[in-house]
Amino acid sequence: MKKTPAYLLAIAFLLFHPMITCANEIIVANLSDKFGQISHRDLESSHEFVFSGEFADIEHALNIANSNDLFVQFVSVSARDDGKAAIKIKVSPARNEASRKFTTFCNVIKPGMVSWKKGEVPQNMAVVTTIETDFGNSISLQGLTLKSSLIFSHLFPMIERTGELRDPFFSRGTYSDTSSGRVMDFTVLCQW
Repeated sequence: MKKTPAYLLAIAFLLFHPMITCANEIIVANLSDKFGQISHRDLESSHEFVFSGEFADIEHALNIANSNDLFVQFVSVSARDDGKAAIKIKVSPARNEASRKFTTFCNVIKPGMVSWKKGEVPQNMAVVTTIETDFGNSISLQGLTLKSSLIFSHLFPMIERTGELRDPFFSRGTYSDTSSGRVMDFTVLCQW
């Protein structure tokens, strides 16, 4: 296979960089119209947008970010104490099929599908703090519980009832002492 000369790659970068910068500005402007203040960072091979909003509006945010020849590569949604979602979306020019899973992702994160953390960690539940994915074959749920057995007796049945996720797998758990008692911070991986 013939290598592309370095000067051609440099020319291509110089031509496309302004277009990507313009695309980012358009995405930031469109997200700002709906969600207010947007934090934006240029990363090495992608761009990151961080903001907050209603859970019901996340699919709209994903569609805004998946535009102007930039494609969503990763999304992370965390529950805030005020009931809103903290949202992080990474995009890059690498074309993908992530948009096919936007609706499924938004169905999973709807309040009521899983128990999101609000205030103190409850005695009788394993609560979810963050759900994230790179839109591959798996999705990660992070959360907190006072009793590790609740991950299997409470959270796993809830995950299976979503109809969107399958094969929950306890990936990691670490304990820390808090004012509420000993709390496990855990990660569960699911297929979708």
